[in-house]
Amino acid sequence: MVEAVLVFGLINVLFEFVVLSMVPPRVRLRLLGNKGAQTTVHIVIMVFVLWVHWGTVTGTMSAFFSFILSMFTVFVAQCFYGYINGTRYRRGIIGYKLGEIT
Repeated sequence: MVEAVLVFGLINVLFEFVVLSMVPPRVRLRLLGNKGAQTTVHIVIMVFVLWVHWGTVTGTMSAFFSFILSMFTVFVAQCFYGYINGTRYRRGIIGYKLGEIT
């Protein structure tokens, strides 16, 4: 049962990172720099996984585990893409030109 929770959690990390990668760069960078938007992403991921896996102990545990891993995923996305916090742009591994994010 625990290994199923870990596998579901890793699949959810991959899913969330792909979804964050599909967001346009300007919106993604603003989302990654805003604590309220990050919290909303965490809660939406947890509610979605809880809705999908409702009714089993393994599903409920994987939903809360995906909530915890969502914090890690957002941190990795911040390191990979960077973020915009107010008027400050922190460049990540993938850097954007000013014309792409304004």
